Parts: sequence; C-alpha cells; structure tokens
Amino acid sequence: MSLLRNALGIEQRSVPDIPDGYGQPGAGWWGGGMVWNPATSSVVTNDRAMRLSAVFACLRLISEAISTLPLDTYVRNGGTRRPYRPRPDYLGFEPPQSSRVDYLSQLLLSLLTDGNAYVLTPRDRMGVPVDLFVLNPESVTVERKRGRVTYRVFDQEVTDRDLMHIKGMTLPGELEGMSPIGYARETIGIGLAAQDYGRAMMENGATPSMAIKVPPGPDGGLGSSAKERAQKIAETWNATHRGPKNAGKVGVLLGGAEPVPFSINPDDAQYLETRQFQVPDIARIFGVPPHLIADASNSTSWGSGLAEQNLAFGQFSLRPWLERIETAHTRLLSTHGLTDVFIKLNLDALLRASLKDRYDSYAVGINSGFLSANDARSLEDMPPVPNGDQYVNVPAGAQGAANQPPPGGAQ
Repeated sequence: MSLLRNALGIEQRSVPDIPDGYGQPGAGWWGGGMVWNPATSSVVTNDRAMRLSAVFACLRLISEAISTLPLDTYVRNGGTRRPYRPRPDYLGFEPPQSSRVDYLSQLLLSLLTDGNAYVLTPRDRMGVPVDLFVLNPESVTVERKRGRVTYRVFDQEVTDRDLMHIKGMTLPGELEGMSPIGYARETIGIGLAAQDYGRAMMENGATPSMAIKVPPGPDGGLGSSAKERAQKIAETWNATHRGPKNAGKVGVLLGGAEPVPFSINPDDAQYLETRQFQVPDIARIFGVPPHLIADASNSTSWGSGLAEQNLAFGQFSLRPWLERIETAHTRLLSTHGLTDVFIKLNLDALLRASLKDRYDSYAVGINSGFLSANDARSLEDMPPVPNGDQYVNVPAGAQGAANQPPPGGAQ
C-alpha cells in the first residue's frame, strides 16, 4: 500500500506493508477462524456463523449503532469538557482514508466475531499516526517476549506503538480476547444445523407425506426384482416431483406401486420451534434485546417504552464496547503528546427521551432553579436567546434554594 510506504519515512522498518488484495471476501478472516463443533459435526467459521440470520442481525445492530455515533476529541477543563481543536488528521476520516462509519464497522465486526481488533497505526517522522487501518485478526499473532507484548503481522514483528490492540472479554493472564463465535460454537452450530436441515427438507419437497409401496414380482421394463423397480420408481418420482418448482404436479405410479401416507415425525414438527428458540439464544450471547432483531415471540423485559428500551440497550449492550474503543483511542492520542485529550463517542442522541419527556424534564429543571432557558436550549442544539441565562428564584423550602447549581457541583 503506497500510502503506508510514503508516510512511514524513518519508521518504515517497524510497520509491515499491506499485501495487495488484502481483505477480499473469503480470504483470511472469513476463510479462517475455524472452530470445530462436535455437537453437529461441522466447522463453525466466522463466515458460516454470519450466514445465520440471528448472528448477522446482532452484528449489524451493534456495529451500525456504534459506527454512526458522532466521534470527537475533547479536553477537560475543571468540571466541564470542551471540544479539542485542531483534531488530529487521522481522526478526520477524510479521503483517502475510509469513512468513520466504515472504520468503526470493521473494528466492531472484528471485536464481535474474533474478540480482538487490531489497528495498524503508521506514523510520520514526527511520530504522529497518519492513518488507522483495521487488520484481519487472522493475520496477527500475539506473543510475549522478555516481558513485553509484541505482535507479528504478515511475518513482521510490530510493537504496541505501531499497533492498537482492542480486546473484548479476556480471561486472566491471556493476551487475546475471547471470541464470541468460538465460545458460542455449540449454540451457533445448532442453529446452522437446523438451517441446513430446513434447506434440505425444502429441496426434497418439504416434509414427505407418504412412501411408495412396491409389490414383489416381475414387471416388464422395470426390472425383475422389487428392489430395482423401487429404485426406478423413486428416481422417476423425484425427477418429476422433487423441489418446490414441481409442487402441485399430478403423480402417476406404475408397476403396481401404491402410496402409503404417514404422519409427520414429531421431531420434524419441532423444527420451527428449534429455529425460533435460536433467536433469543443467540441474542443473549451478544447482549442484544431479542425484539431489536425482529423477535416478537415474547414480550420484552428491557423497558416499557421506547426511551427505556433504548436506555437499556445503550447501557448494557453498547456501553462496554464504547468504553473499550474510547480508552484505546485516547491512549493513542497520548502517544504523540496529547495527554489531556480524550476521545468520546456521543451516545446521547441514541438515549434521548421522547420530545414530550424532554420538555417536561426541562420544565422541572427551569422551575426548580438549576436550569436556565439557555441551558435547556443548548441540550436541544439550539442557539441561546437574550436574557436566557437567568435562573428562577425558588422560595426557600419550596423546591430548594434559588440559583441552585446543577447536580455534579458545576458552578
């Protein structure tokens, strides 16, 4: 990749080049990451797992919810924070860089499947990162040498100065995060097996409702044995009636054969129940409310209204991933002198209550004396108005002293 080669300068020796064709579908990450699932005698790869609709929906929901959040740099001054400018170029996501949404989506997909995200951070001669490149986790090997963690990327050794490693849940003493796909291989394998069973069932004309009984004895052109006649009748029947495209055709049986109806196997009747159960089971793995991936089979316990459900989703599903991403990128800022600057992905837009609830809460704050009209307007991204910074004087003993500072101690 010429961008890396041109930008690295004197530090080129420590950061590997990116091979041509890297990241093509089916290579590395998607062809690798194989986990054997003994329960279903199948191999569960990241690619196969994502072919299960519940897994794909969970990954899409979390990655898109976080990747579309506003990202900015801030500096804390006293008890308040303010935007930090100028923002580093590598966080501007301007061409030829990938967009913020693309970058964060790749980062999260790596975390949600492999349990690890590796970001190459090539630097210029001043030691400032010039780009952020999400690596295929299958191309990275983590090692501990002489008490220090190092990485091998494309057979080249890289230190943590040039590679940002974000981990999911991690076992004590381990260098890498736990793969959700790997640890949930039995659950995902059952879902894949049920999906494969359903496909095979539909390809064979859905659940068979009858068998063909062939009488013994010779029969002209159909062969002299009942076994040969049965085989030829079955081949003819399958060629004429197998598959959904042949549904509804009139069946004709020759050679004395006759249909024998039979009822549906109870195990087959539970197929849909198995598929339905897999949705909340997989949602549980990724910490996603089932109703957000279109499972309406049960009532939700995540809240009674949309605002409460969004709040629970943000706190329990998204917040842990946000903390990991923000901490890693804030640490990256400190490596080139920005020790007082931090990164924040703003979750407020997702967690905002309904318009009526927000206005009601603003009214309580203004009438209680700890919010001004301009305070409320700023929370709605509206410009201030003249005389809007005054606080209501609340009588002592009514709702608190006048001009009460807002909670948190800000003056």
